Order: sequence, then C-alpha cells, then structure tokens
Amino acid sequence: MQFRDSVPEVNKLSIVSAVIMLAFALTQLISFPARLLSFTLFGVLIEFTLDFNTIITGLTAVLAAAGMQWLILSHPMRDQQSSQLLHARHWILPILTSLVIGVALNTFTGSSFWWVTFILGSVLLIAVLIAEYNVLKDEQENHPIARIGLSSLSFALYLLLAIAVYAANLRLYIRLPLLAIGAMMVVSRTLFLRLKKWETIWSIVITLIISEVAVGFHYLPLTPSQFGLLLIGLAYGLTSLVTGIKESRIGFAFWGESVVVMTLMVIISVFWP
Repeated sequence: MQFRDSVPEVNKLSIVSAVIMLAFALTQLISFPARLLSFTLFGVLIEFTLDFNTIITGLTAVLAAAGMQWLILSHPMRDQQSSQLLHARHWILPILTSLVIGVALNTFTGSSFWWVTFILGSVLLIAVLIAEYNVLKDEQENHPIARIGLSSLSFALYLLLAIAVYAANLRLYIRLPLLAIGAMMVVSRTLFLRLKKWETIWSIVITLIISEVAVGFHYLPLTPSQFGLLLIGLAYGLTSLVTGIKESRIGFAFWGESVVVMTLMVIISVFWP
C-alpha cells in the first residue's frame, strides 16, 4: 500500500507520457511552412516565427497539466472534498518539463541529438510525473524527502531550459519571456514546497531580478552551460534567501546556503565551458 501511494498506476502513467512524447514525435513526420507573425508593441516591432514545433510545444504543455490532474484524481490519499484548482500547483513542473523538452527538441531538429534528447526527455517526464504524484502524499505527512527531491528536480529543469534557450540563439524578446516564465514556475513551486503557502509577491520579485540579470548575460560572451549555471545559481540563492526571511533565520543559517550555492555555480561555470 505504501508503494501504491507513491507511484501512480502504470497504465495511466504510460498513457500520459506516451501521448505527450508522441506529440513531440509528430514533429518529425508533419510540418507546414512557418509563418512570420509581427506586431508593434509600444512602438517596437516584434516578429516571431510560428511553426508546427511551436504549436506542439504549447499543446504538450496542456496535455502535461491534464495528465497530471488525471493521475492526481486516482491518488488514494487525495482530499475528495478539495477543489481541483487546488491541484494546480502539481501542474507546474509537468508543464515546465514539456516546455524544456520542446525547446531542446527544436534546437536539435535534423540532428542525431534529437533522438537522444527525445529519449532523455521521456525519462525526465516520467520522473517528474512520479515525483509530483509522490509529493501529494508527503505534503500531508510533512515528509521532507520528496520535497527536497522535487525542488532539486525543479532547478535542474530550469538549468536545462536556460541552456537550451541560450543554445537556440533566440532573439532576446523571445528568450526573455521563456526564462521569466520558467523562473516564475520554479521559484513559486519551490517556495510553496518549503513554506507551505504561495509567496506570489516574492516570486515576482525574484523573477524580475533573474530577468534583469538574464538581459545582462545576453550581451556577454558566455557559453550556454555558463549562462545556465550562473542563472540557476542566482535563482536558487534568491529562493533560499526568501525562505530564510520567511522562517526568521539568522546568521549563517540565513545566508550560508545562498552564498555557498551561488559561489559553487560561479566556480563550476568558470571551469566548465
């Protein structure tokens, strides 16, 4: 019973993951001419290309949220009286995962790395679905292991997103929203896991800081891995600081985790081009 509470039904898990990955696989079989869409915002001309890959990425995000909700509804410890909207927090990482997979696959279109990314993305998607399903039980039992694992997985996803977006050489007005949305999703979910409540204002503040720094990094000669490591170090450090503020920590307990992680990310980025 304990194992059943921690792992969703294999049939449902297989259907959800297979449908999402099948949608990504269709991008290798179906395509249509890309359309250039443009509009003016505050006197600035914004152009972006709409193609089949972009549409599929948006579709899979919806499928990921719906699939996660379907798995949650079958959880034996789910509160039957709670609104389904309360489960929205469990949709965040599956949506982010589909976004990461979509951006990465678009980057390697036509390359042999596409299939490597496809296989690794499938494993990552299943891991996220199981982790979110598992944390539903641990949230009620106040068990920290799943929350720590899910938080780590969240930042790992954001690291992959930052690297993929930077490697894709996207225009800044396309790159920035992707990074900002990803940061908002990861930070808000992590703060909820740590503090047991939504910290909307703090999440917005951290997202704005990360976005400003990302704009500055855009004009520096950084490699994709360096860009991702520096950005993830900042995101984790700020999230840890906010946690320390809300939990009234003092001294090393307040700033130690943030400083150590950010310093470590800087060191790794220097020696890992």
